[in-house]
Amino acid sequence: MTVEDESITQLQLRKVLTRAGLIVVGQAMNGQEGVDLILREKPDLVTMDITMPVMDGLEATRQVMERDKTCVVIVTAYTNEEYRQKAEEVGASGYVVKPIAAASLLPALEQIYEQRNSK
Repeated sequence: MTVEDESITQLQLRKVLTRAGLIVVGQAMNGQEGVDLILREKPDLVTMDITMPVMDGLEATRQVMERDKTCVVIVTAYTNEEYRQKAEEVGASGYVVKPIAAASLLPALEQIYEQRNSK
């Protein structure tokens, strides 16, 4: 599942994930839609942007993690340590910096997912 407000990035994510053989069970354009969709669909993995309308990705991740321990990976343009730390504090499983390229995104998602599930 992807939660991303930029349409072009949403399309890129879907393309990269489906080409890798993953099933994208849903897409949301803001944090609140993301929370609702995640709690309803129970995906194995979620990519979550930070800056979005209605509710940002950090708050959406916090709300999801309070109810379900989904593997949420923050995918953002923010490179500073403050956001990385906030993502960890709200329960995100990982943090990946944009731009999105299949060659780097897929191995990062796989590593984060495997580390999370081996705990």
